[in-house]
Amino acid sequence: MRVLCATCGVENDTGEEVCAICADERQYLPPGGQRWTTLAELAAGGCRIEITEREPDLYALHAKPKADIGQSAMLVRTPGGNLLWEVPGFVDDAALAAVRELGGVAAVMASHPHMYGCQLEWARAFDAPVYVAEKDREWLRRTGPEVVTWSEPFEVLPGITALQTGGHFPGSTVACWSAGGEGRGVLLSGDTVKAVPAAGWVTFMRSYPNDIPLSAAVVSRIAAAVASLTFDRLYDNFGLTVPHDARAAVARSAERYVAWVRGDHDDLT
Repeated sequence: MRVLCATCGVENDTGEEVCAICADERQYLPPGGQRWTTLAELAAGGCRIEITEREPDLYALHAKPKADIGQSAMLVRTPGGNLLWEVPGFVDDAALAAVRELGGVAAVMASHPHMYGCQLEWARAFDAPVYVAEKDREWLRRTGPEVVTWSEPFEVLPGITALQTGGHFPGSTVACWSAGGEGRGVLLSGDTVKAVPAAGWVTFMRSYPNDIPLSAAVVSRIAAAVASLTFDRLYDNFGLTVPHDARAAVARSAERYVAWVRGDHDDLT
């Protein structure tokens, strides 16, 4: 029987005793150990999907109470169909009806395995493909004919380009929406490039909950890949944003990060 991990919210039909995604060093198993749940159990507990508008044609979806890591999934509306970016760990008829009112879903994509949620449930409800980075395919805990793997940059939907930068996971992905940000472009960065509370800065990590850094070389590679895209605004996967000049913020933040991990400022420590 298909279940969902009660910690990360990723759907699983492997029969494994412990969620491999949470057992990895980038995530964690809770103190009480592995627990599985189901959509029915979550619904009985009052779970629902809340939808809020972040800007014209961009909506955030949250599972409340939390049924996943707490991600802010995004629905991007385009004339060629809608992208569900990141995926909540819950779905029900009310959520599907609300998303249909916004135009449905033409494609499903997550920045990395922590954000897979119940992606096949969402995709099957709208007869949509699920795009999964080839380098991260091994982390799928449930698969089906809807899954399409990819490696080269491509246009997921007209005006939305997906690019694998690596870093957090080998297939970690960002998506650039050209019409967003009043036409100046929006980067949906997941936590490949993570916004921070300090205005105008971002960061990069192998593991956020376990505070494992990336190397200077990898962060430089990520920044160089992102520099190939045109955007002014950035949204991460937990509701934080860099509202203006985000492309420069990524470059500036990468330079600062690299300098520290390279040891340039060891005299200050």
